[in-house]
Amino acid sequence: MPNPVATIKAVMMLASVFLAASCGTSVYYVKPPDWREPSARDSTIRAYASVLKGKTIFLDPGHGGDDRGGKGPAGDVVESQVNLRVALALRDYLRKAGANVLLSRETDQTVPLAERARMANANGADLFISIHHNATENPYTNYTCTFYHARPGRPGYKSSSHDLARYIQRDLAYVMGNPGPLVGFDGTLSDELIYPGAGFAVLRETNMTSVLIECAFFTSAYEEQRLRRSEFNEIQAWGIFRGIAKYLRAGVPKLAYASPTVFEEARPRIDIEVVESQGIQDESIRVWIDGNEQGFVFNTRTNRITVTPTEDLPLGYHRISAQVRNLNENSSAPFERFFSIGKPAALLRWSADPPTLPPDMDAVSRVTVTAVDSSGQPVNDGYPLHFRSAGVIDTVLFARNGTVCVELHSGAVSRIPFEVFSGPVETSGSIAVVSTALYTRGLVMSLDGKPVNGAEITLPGGLKAVTDKDGGYHIAGRSTDGVEVVVRAKGYFGRHEALTGQRVQDPIILTPVARGILHNKTVLIDASGYSADSVSGHVAFDAAEAIALLLEASGAIVHNLVGVNASERALIIAHNKGAYLIRFAYRPYATRLAVSINASARARSAAEHVSRSLRDITKVAVSPIVQRVSRRDEITGVAQILVDLPPSGQNRYERRHATHFAWNTAWGVYEGILTAEGYSRSGTRNVEAKIVDNATGAPAAFVLVTLNHALLSMADNQGIVRFRAVTVAEDDVRPVDAERHRVDAVKTEIIP
Repeated sequence: MPNPVATIKAVMMLASVFLAASCGTSVYYVKPPDWREPSARDSTIRAYASVLKGKTIFLDPGHGGDDRGGKGPAGDVVESQVNLRVALALRDYLRKAGANVLLSRETDQTVPLAERARMANANGADLFISIHHNATENPYTNYTCTFYHARPGRPGYKSSSHDLARYIQRDLAYVMGNPGPLVGFDGTLSDELIYPGAGFAVLRETNMTSVLIECAFFTSAYEEQRLRRSEFNEIQAWGIFRGIAKYLRAGVPKLAYASPTVFEEARPRIDIEVVESQGIQDESIRVWIDGNEQGFVFNTRTNRITVTPTEDLPLGYHRISAQVRNLNENSSAPFERFFSIGKPAALLRWSADPPTLPPDMDAVSRVTVTAVDSSGQPVNDGYPLHFRSAGVIDTVLFARNGTVCVELHSGAVSRIPFEVFSGPVETSGSIAVVSTALYTRGLVMSLDGKPVNGAEITLPGGLKAVTDKDGGYHIAGRSTDGVEVVVRAKGYFGRHEALTGQRVQDPIILTPVARGILHNKTVLIDASGYSADSVSGHVAFDAAEAIALLLEASGAIVHNLVGVNASERALIIAHNKGAYLIRFAYRPYATRLAVSINASARARSAAEHVSRSLRDITKVAVSPIVQRVSRRDEITGVAQILVDLPPSGQNRYERRHATHFAWNTAWGVYEGILTAEGYSRSGTRNVEAKIVDNATGAPAAFVLVTLNHALLSMADNQGIVRFRAVTVAEDDVRPVDAERHRVDAVKTEIIP
């Protein structure tokens, strides 16, 4: 007969492993021997205390708050709740072992994914454990799996995360009695299986060793009844606890940066110290700079890895990362540090014009980012800044004068977020998209249909819009209906324009000065012999300033050498071979104007035209002979034209007319250069205007006057100003000082 006592013991033993759910569904699980009794539990925790003490472990119970839609088939399990129960039990085990444990949530609350990762990063966690339970449409599917981020060789992959996943998966699957997934060799999976190229946000955005656990499928009717039991949740937590503890007991190598963070040389020597009592597998050492693998030297006596880049590194921040494995096959924790070549950016600031756009695909905001170093100075030219915007722009820009600019286009979104970073220094912002935003755009074009880059559209009050390389401009934040603007651009006659209230303005057409003959031609200007103490002796300086203004208004690239030291002057001339070099020299003993040239064929061709124009405009005697520049003053490689200016005197100009004479001289040289470059006067217009004083009505002598916001000239002693052979149809003549002077009359003459 059976022994009654033995039978009772057997029944009691079975009761410890077989439990029945209230609904009648059979539920089975085994209580782990080292967990079954409190004393065994405490003994196990004490055994692992030496490796867990002082470690910071961040637990992330998945979902919660508004995100709690995952329910089992019987409605007995809500995923967010069981995630939290497992996490809280795990928290208690870890804290008993001396670990510093933080949680993304301890109640049923909503915590965004980005905030979970940010909290872990901000607290410098050693490990990040995200706890979840899975779901599927197939009610018979049930297994345990542990995810790590990315795949070996892919950006963001951390070997240490893969290591931790193996340890947790083994012990968790064991205590739950669950298999691993068929697609995984050891039950661990890359999160890129679920989200190719991206993975899970909480794993992608965390800096430390991190895993995401899918403990089981709550959509299994059988598993749902186990998961609803607090005791089973504690067993789940125990399996995760054992996996973490065994992982840490196997040792995690530490890497420490042991070099300066700022280098002057482009190939710095960088040392990384290795700390690992278990011993290092030499063949496991790998080092990367900016994602490119580097060679290294490992000193087994000092346990230091020494790296020298194989190529020169550019200015700015660079990222060094490294990895080693110990003899227990555990990888080092993620190691990444930034160092800099040259002074790095310490602060990034941004501004947006405009900060608000309408939902118009052609609407654009210009984002300007300024980067300064630790002393508050702009970073060096060529300094790289990474700009990223909502999956549309992801590029590296190079600073000039400490700034970079990016244009962001509007769209069917409520905001356009962007971020800018340089190594660890970053800033972010956004452009609002609002249907009521005031915004207008338009084009400025040349008569030949080409876009005008850099044109200024000046609104009342001084606000300016500037065209881009495509001739486009925008005005935001104000109505443009009936607004009068002034449009100016180097190389073009400006004009007044009345804008409309339309979202898209009609194109503004500008006329090139002198038909664009001088656009992008290079001219060097110089002066000598002038004296600030003498009115007559200052004519060379005045003539140099005047012709520089005329040439710039005509689209030429002008380098004014007046006041530039000898070494800089030589450097500018050497870099502008083939340019015109026009020099005005004051000769106190000269009796007439004289033109001298060097051996350049271009100078010889221009000299006759310059002499003729000077004689015609200045009404001063001009030497009929064009001489060679003295050997001492001759400069090769340029078309050198030297204009000798006489002092005031009989048959030349009156002393009080010196500045007007300088302007006439400038116009004479300007017209001569235009003719030498092929400019034809046929079909152009002479414009003459009389300028008077506003208060008295008397002629305004020797005042500066503009023609269509471009060319300048000076009125004579009778208040008469002349602009010769100009190519603009309108006659918008205005004194520079419009408060004191006005135009009394304008006459034009078309040249046949």
